[in-house]
Amino acid sequence: MTTPTLGYEEDTRITKSEIAKVQLTEAISLFLAGKYLCAITLSGAAEEIFARLLNAHGEKSIVEASFHTIQSIRDKTGLCVMGNRTKNEIFNEWNTARNTLKHHGKESEAAISLNLFDEAYWMIKRALSNANKLSISIDSELDFENWVIININL
Repeated sequence: MTTPTLGYEEDTRITKSEIAKVQLTEAISLFLAGKYLCAITLSGAAEEIFARLLNAHGEKSIVEASFHTIQSIRDKTGLCVMGNRTKNEIFNEWNTARNTLKHHGKESEAAISLNLFDEAYWMIKRALSNANKLSISIDSELDFENWVIININL
């Protein structure tokens, strides 16, 4: 059974890694143009695809590796790192901006407050880390890193 089409162009066959690569490249372009809200959602989508590809290869995404480090510190020191929140609680916290921008439910507020720049920056960094772990090169990564060095002095 074929899906009806407008006939303007043929279907495109594309890998999930290529989808995420395009999303992340566009997210970086948007970030560099000061369009942080859309940069969050696009880089968040790329980060999630890359993370699931890593999981499919038996590897940990950056957020999973970060939680593993948190848990290791907890085990070795007895400290309440991240308030002893569970893995799911921490992941939900780290993805709050992305999820809030993508979804609206019955209990959701009509307006939100968040630092769009910071959220876009960190989501892009996470997506880039996952891409690097998959040996996927993102052409605009250097442009992103240079912009941050020049403008933020990190």
